[in-house]
Amino acid sequence: MSLGQNIRRFRRDKGWTQLQLAERTGIKVGHISKLEQDEGDPKLSTLYKLMQAFSCSPDALLMDTARVKTDAVLKQTLERATALPEVYKRIIIDVVDKYCIACSTELAFQNPDRPWFFVETKPRKPALEEPPNPSEDEPKTPEKTP
Repeated sequence: MSLGQNIRRFRRDKGWTQLQLAERTGIKVGHISKLEQDEGDPKLSTLYKLMQAFSCSPDALLMDTARVKTDAVLKQTLERATALPEVYKRIIIDVVDKYCIACSTELAFQNPDRPWFFVETKPRKPALEEPPNPSEDEPKTPEKTP
């Protein structure tokens, strides 16, 4: 995402129109419109006003997701999630946790060098020798009956 796309996304996350963003930042509506269309280069003071209005970091506002690694995009996405209500944060945590567990399980099945359970490949020796069977040649003692 470009700067303009980030501005539009943050504005929409807040539920603001361009006019509402202009009122909160003191930036003219026409300038916000141009910034969202990636026309022109904003002044540093304009960027500070936007970061203050959106309560975001410089990384989050300026990051071009097409040019950075996935970890940076993930970090930015999780930063956005911190603004959500507590109940939604818990849902996101639960979804991510379950997804990570599912991925780990899938990887265990795909990688034969990473056993997910123990399989014994060599026959085991008995721990104790089995007791000898009584010889059939030996007489059995009859039971006494009353």
